[in-house]
Amino acid sequence: MDNATLQRFVSDIIARGEILEADILPLRRAIGDDFNIDVHEADLLFTLNDLPVKPESWNAYFIQVITTFLIHQTPPAGYVSEINASWLRARIEKEGVVETETELKLLMNVLKLAKNVTPELEMFALDQVKLAVAHGSGYLGQGRTLKPGIIGEAEVDVLRAILYASGGLGGIGIRTAEAALLFDLNDRFQSEENHTSWQKLFVRGIANHLMMVAAYQVPSMEETLRREVWLEDLDSIPKATWKGALQNLGRNMTPGKFMENFKLLKSTEDQTFSHMHQGNVLAAEKITDGEANWLIERLNRDGKLDANERALLAFLAEECPDIHESLKPMIKAA
Repeated sequence: MDNATLQRFVSDIIARGEILEADILPLRRAIGDDFNIDVHEADLLFTLNDLPVKPESWNAYFIQVITTFLIHQTPPAGYVSEINASWLRARIEKEGVVETETELKLLMNVLKLAKNVTPELEMFALDQVKLAVAHGSGYLGQGRTLKPGIIGEAEVDVLRAILYASGGLGGIGIRTAEAALLFDLNDRFQSEENHTSWQKLFVRGIANHLMMVAAYQVPSMEETLRREVWLEDLDSIPKATWKGALQNLGRNMTPGKFMENFKLLKSTEDQTFSHMHQGNVLAAEKITDGEANWLIERLNRDGKLDANERALLAFLAEECPDIHESLKPMIKAA
């Protein structure tokens, strides 16, 4: 469909007040049939999503198309830009919260499948858990059986999914802001009724931040774009140019042989990165001065050590190969 025909088709659905199962296939053909989804088409899907009656297949279709639009339509593929992140929040956020299951699942799907998202979008997702626990707000807070202020199993599951989504430093590292939010939740919602999985997530999350965050860094959007442009430029060079360049170097090597050697060089580079990554992991396991100071400040913020904080210190004593001197008195006291 052209834009005018698509607009009329969507307007007819809106006038009817419901999406029928028979509408899904025409929508699939109209939106993305040209392997490109534009913002106008994405906006139309959000308009349809607001209708009260939708078929069972709608949610999966809607989430798939919007996720594709957000992480594959703007180069580099896999990255959610600030513009796209702001666009998404403007459509799913109502007074600070996500109110529908479909929109929450969309947000979680984007976090899971993107190589990297903006820190603001990830913290927005984490805030949904905080608001649900504190006030019963948003979709997560609907139908809560526990009283406000209790961190239940459902909240822990969502927190874990967000923290270890692929967007969070490649799924293996927890940022300072994320670790700070875990401490904020722990300080604010202390209760014997919290689910037992909460302590494990808190301990492992903070330890991950202290011992793993430097081990892996997702390339920035700018760096990824630079690499993609370089590879595209490489592919666009005619074979004759390769031959001339090689002859100028005084080497009797065909362009095909050169590319074979290039792949070998790339393999060597990957192996070198692997060794560098192992070195980064070893370096990251050591708690630095800055990390130790941050942890001590957080532990002392409310003037006491609670059960989860004592469990954290015990875990670090057991697992960290190089305990910082300033932490040893606190570990001993715990």
